[in-house]
Amino acid sequence: MAGIVSESEEETYAFARRLAESMTLPAHILLYGDLGAGKTTFTRGLAAGFGIEAVDDVSSPTFTLINQYKGRIRIYHIDLYRVEEGKLDGLGLEDIFDDTEAAVIVEWAERLGNFETSGATKVFLEYIDDGTRRIDVS
Repeated sequence: MAGIVSESEEETYAFARRLAESMTLPAHILLYGDLGAGKTTFTRGLAAGFGIEAVDDVSSPTFTLINQYKGRIRIYHIDLYRVEEGKLDGLGLEDIFDDTEAAVIVEWAERLGNFETSGATKVFLEYIDDGTRRIDVS
């Protein structure tokens, strides 16, 4: 497991960007962490690494559940905060995860329940204080 202690949003963003730039497709990234841990900042960094120019347009899709962006590749950004664990029927996740030319980023990944995500990169973000986060990648 690799990891860092990030002391700013900029460090979190830069770490995520480097991670995305190093990934091959399909890229499945599962994000875990409490509210305020930095999952959306991390997602913006991933999006930048995957070639999104307007990263400010990347926001948590809490009410729509799934946003799709186009950079140098297709990016699916899924936020399962409002989904009960394992209640994924009708979201089309099988088709999204089967897209071999895309990156799939899932916030609140613990809510996937038993949904199969073999080969996914797991990122654990832990809130330490207002400016500091521990980020572990496995």
